[in-house]
Amino acid sequence: MSGSLLLWLTLAMLVFWAVGLYNRLMRMRARAFSAFGSIEKHLREYVELTRELTMNAQRESGYQTLAQRQESIPHLALLLAELELLELALRDARLKPLAIEPIAGVQQAIDALKQVWQGLLTLPGDLAGHALPEDMQARWNAIAHRVETSRNGYNQILLNYNEALAQFPASLIVGFMGVKPGGLL
Repeated sequence: MSGSLLLWLTLAMLVFWAVGLYNRLMRMRARAFSAFGSIEKHLREYVELTRELTMNAQRESGYQTLAQRQESIPHLALLLAELELLELALRDARLKPLAIEPIAGVQQAIDALKQVWQGLLTLPGDLAGHALPEDMQARWNAIAHRVETSRNGYNQILLNYNEALAQFPASLIVGFMGVKPGGLL
């Protein structure tokens, strides 16, 4: 009788430990989702800022269509194209949260956007000033700082999450739970 009692107690402890592990991992995963949402919110500010600039340029130039707007401000067409690619990458990442491939796509889109922005900053100015308004540059830099801060927080959360998945006792059963490591941004 004491042997079966010991077996049942051990089994109960293992079940409670597995449930606790699962709950811990799900809390960590929820924190990562929240952190990714913060990054996404800040990245959408780039889109709003760029659209605001194109609308202002449209009002100033009097052009009505998007094609006419982009012709009047050709350097913004490339920026808008990169922002569209970023939006597509974010949509893919929302469909498969924390999956490595979609997160890598978002990372590539962010890097491409940074390169385009740096290229725009090096454009020569004209008599009216720099190709990009100074207030847009300041607002873009503020958004970039918020994005980078959010990315660092997200990556720290994911490092902790991935580390928890790889720890010894947890690593034995996370495969059965269907929990996979997340991608860093």
